[in-house]
Amino acid sequence: MIEIDSITKTYGPTKAVDAVSMTVETGTITVIVGTSGSGKTTLLRMINRLEEPTSGEVRINGESTLSVKPHILRRRIGYAIQGHGLFPHHTVARNIGAVPQLLNWPKDKISARVDQLLELFSMDPAEFRDRYPAELSGGQQQRVGVARALASRPDLLLMDEPFGALDPIIRTRAQEDLRHIQQRLGSTIMLVTHDMEEAIRLGDRVAVMDGGKLVQYASPAEIIARPATDFVADMVGDVERPLRLLSLIPLSDIVEEGPAEGAPLSADASLREALSACLWSGRSAVPIERDGTPLGRVTFEAIRARAEMQA
Repeated sequence: MIEIDSITKTYGPTKAVDAVSMTVETGTITVIVGTSGSGKTTLLRMINRLEEPTSGEVRINGESTLSVKPHILRRRIGYAIQGHGLFPHHTVARNIGAVPQLLNWPKDKISARVDQLLELFSMDPAEFRDRYPAELSGGQQQRVGVARALASRPDLLLMDEPFGALDPIIRTRAQEDLRHIQQRLGSTIMLVTHDMEEAIRLGDRVAVMDGGKLVQYASPAEIIARPATDFVADMVGDVERPLRLLSLIPLSDIVEEGPAEGAPLSADASLREALSACLWSGRSAVPIERDGTPLGRVTFEAIRARAEMQA
């Protein structure tokens, strides 16, 4: 559990972060979202003491971060940034194993951990462990950056705009990868973004920052349905709100028996994805499957009825 208790950061007369308090449950993804200058990155950097708080305290599993030397603290906390920050003259394996090496892990344990993480990110160890960052695509570099942050099995993974430099298609895949890995490993993740779409897609909880203050901290559904301030409402967007709500509902909730034509969607996909498939192809229903096994269909009418319930 991460407890942020009245954390404040001032630069002269300016409060970059103003008495923010929040609790992050173990094994969840919390996304901090806000516009430029809202204090979200400063808040993140105070957790691993890349920025020292002016006042307030952060506790990880009950222990104050102020009681731990900063360099020791950072070895316990994974940190991934936009653009991945890989060492260009080190191989993929050496990049991923950097922190375990600092922690004096045995070589065979480091090697096993590198291979495990590459496999989790669908990168064949035999093919990728001896490559250099310049030999990888942007999406592959970002995966290696996240793998490096996870290598030492940290209590907490901090991510600052990790997917901002990726094109939309690769970015969506990277987000899916992160959610899959988080569920597999049970990691606790705090991620900063300026993109509300990304916050809603990834977050178990979303923290909205404005002018250094935490203006709302809630589930994605509550953020969308009941924005606490006009600023939060603007971030969500009135026009996009119904679609954002549909993106939180899995197809498995409204699947029904019956045939449908075309490529199937996974039962874990969202109603928003099914709506897009119907509108794009002109179909009135889409087939649904789970792990290759047909489950039934979701109809356009059922999607519309559920959207009306959410309105």
